[in-house]
Formats: sequence, structure tokens, C-alpha cells
Amino acid sequence: MEFINISLDLGKESVDLRIPTRITVKQLSLELSQIFNIPKAKHAYQLLVVNKGLLLSEGALLSDYPITTGDYLRLESL
Repeated sequence: MEFINISLDLGKESVDLRIPTRITVKQLSLELSQIFNIPKAKHAYQLLVVNKGLLLSEGALLSDYPITTGDYLRLESL
């Protein structure tokens, strides 16, 4: 399994993470919200690759996008 190193924007701080590329955006969003105690939104979350301006689709795998080590992601509620 391949992994990449990214930074996750948590608002007041950011954390560096090593994440798998063969995971759906939806699964990663759910896991990140649980790990970092991000309050559940009424709807869903979306992942934004801040430094590339990419909005990731829930059903896609991370490996479907040009996400690489060093990218900066933000988890947003819809």
C-alpha cells in the first residue's frame, strides 16, 4: 500500500499525517473527523486540497487525484 505525507488544516493548527492513497475520500473524511473530534455536520464533509485548489469527490479514491507528499488538506462540512 502506498502512503503520502500531508498536512491537515484544523483551523487554529495543522498536523502532519501519513495517509494511504488507496482509501476513499469519504472513509478518510470519516476517520479524520473521529480522530480529531471534529463535530459532525448535519450533512457530509468534503476534502479540499488547499495548495492545488482541488475539491475531492466522496466516492473517489485519493489515488484518483494528483495528491502528493507535501499537500495541504482541509476538511470542511457541507
